[in-house]
Amino acid sequence: MYEISLVPDVKAELLRKQRLRNLFVLICVGVAIACGAVVMILLSVMGGQTVSMNNQKKEIGCRYDMKMNGKTLKSSDCKSNMGTPVMYFNNRQTLLTIQDQLKSLDTLNNSMIKFSRIFGLLDVLLLDEEKGSKIEVSELAVDFSSMTLSFDAVGYDKSSANIGYKPLEAFKKNAERMRYDYGEYMRRGDDENDEVIPYFCISEETINGLVYGVYSKGAPGCEAPMVEPTEEDKDAGDDEESDEKSDEETSAEPVENEIEKIYIRRTYKDRDDYESVREGKDKYWDESVMGKNNYKGYYFESSCISWSEDGKMDEAATLETCPFLSDEIAVTNSSYGLDTNEQLVLTFQSSVPISTEIFLSGNHNMQILSPTRQNVTDSYVQVRDMFVAGDSIKEAN
Repeated sequence: MYEISLVPDVKAELLRKQRLRNLFVLICVGVAIACGAVVMILLSVMGGQTVSMNNQKKEIGCRYDMKMNGKTLKSSDCKSNMGTPVMYFNNRQTLLTIQDQLKSLDTLNNSMIKFSRIFGLLDVLLLDEEKGSKIEVSELAVDFSSMTLSFDAVGYDKSSANIGYKPLEAFKKNAERMRYDYGEYMRRGDDENDEVIPYFCISEETINGLVYGVYSKGAPGCEAPMVEPTEEDKDAGDDEESDEKSDEETSAEPVENEIEKIYIRRTYKDRDDYESVREGKDKYWDESVMGKNNYKGYYFESSCISWSEDGKMDEAATLETCPFLSDEIAVTNSSYGLDTNEQLVLTFQSSVPISTEIFLSGNHNMQILSPTRQNVTDSYVQVRDMFVAGDSIKEAN
């Protein structure tokens, strides 16, 4: 059987293109419908958000002062019955400030003034007889608003019969070269990240001329891991309570907390010495005092010390970062007098402006250092013979 196409090639091509055109039109119509649906969904979402935001603004107005955009709201505009708006309460500050107070507890605690540091500060600031000159205070006043220490002082000089102004000059130069230091004792955590040891877990001691922080590991709040029982304890527990507890429960039962003393050196000779302490290789370790365990991963991170390129401590940069004085010392009314032993002394009045950071409670493990003396004021307070009665000094003839 034979078929003969009577449709010319031109006609066949036309029909093929018509079918292709119809397909494209159908696809475009489908895309347009889908776009329209997406636009309608977005418009509905936006409209819903607008309605929700307006309702929330009304609700805020209802709870605040019954106003919105300057217009007074009606009770019917408010969805919830919250009673009297907060702005209508006379004692609203009392009702609301407790939340702000709770949020600011950390800030208030960190900015709290620790007056007890004044005694350790004086112990370092005032000269003693070790260097020949000595300064004693007869009247002391501290202005914490300006952080100024004002006092009447008496200066002695054992090395010279003619006292002159040597004690006063030594006192000023000593204060100008004084600085403070603070920071945190750190430990290596289980995930190899360093963690801060709570400052209340640290007490500081001076051992062989170096300052060590003694970490009471195991004390309440001081990372107290529970000590697991020995195999003998487990067997005894199994015999006595085999019907009540499984072996797994018995092995997981804690026995007690053990408090372990860990010594962490705070004083470093240079950068390499700092790194060696972190690695548990304290070359100044004294086994007779601190035991055999020289722990790795425990160290002190200072907030003041700067290191130079050669690894030594940069004295100038460190002093600039944490200076003891915030301004120059003012000295007034200096004169000569006689003490109860008829010894010639120098009396003067001085105002010493001190850096505010020294007294802030948030600066932990505070230490005051001078060229000749050092004292850890947070852990150790010494009130040596630094005070003298003001009426015991009489004018020299």
